[in-house]
Amino acid sequence: MKLELWLDYLSPLCYKQHQSLEDLLKKYKFDNLEIFYRSYEMIPLFKPEKRCSFHTILSKHHMISEDVAKKIVSDIDAKIRPVEVFDAHRLSHLAKKENCSFIYNKNVFDAYYKAHNDISNHDVLREIGIASGISLEQINEVLSTDMYKNQVQSNRENAIVKGIFELPYMRIDGKYKMSGFHDVDDLLKQLKHANAQYKVTDYCEGENCGRKKAK
Repeated sequence: MKLELWLDYLSPLCYKQHQSLEDLLKKYKFDNLEIFYRSYEMIPLFKPEKRCSFHTILSKHHMISEDVAKKIVSDIDAKIRPVEVFDAHRLSHLAKKENCSFIYNKNVFDAYYKAHNDISNHDVLREIGIASGISLEQINEVLSTDMYKNQVQSNRENAIVKGIFELPYMRIDGKYKMSGFHDVDDLLKQLKHANAQYKVTDYCEGENCGRKKAK
């Protein structure tokens, strides 16, 4: 099965969603589950203003009142301020290339929401990347250039084409869509349902398909 997750590091809901995913994988073993991360900046090339806050960003992105947005982020430490996340997204594509996406995204979220580190800072990103298993040489190459800029932008553009406008957003095998936050129980329920429907065929079906191995 293929689980796609669209996320933005500026979204506390995406942080909570990733925590649920982490808890799920601690409690249950999935032999055929592949997780694919998709970049989705809520505000493209976001640059924070002095008085910018999480609830302001969320209210604009989700088109909700600031009071409702404040409730969503009520358990987020008030010391954490919104920062630029474009470079963190660019490095996420290097992590994907190096097959360490899960640990990289976990480390980014933990650094930001738990340790209160500035994930726009390149030194912080270097520490996160190295801790995730990426070489310093590769990290510096990305941070000193515009590598993966197009990938970050195209991820968001492709999501919009697919009708994805709200974060977090997940999709299983390209068919089962899950918008908004889902706890561990609901994640397990959706994955079990998708697994029961999963069939490997001799032909492709859409963008996610399986082919039987030739005998």
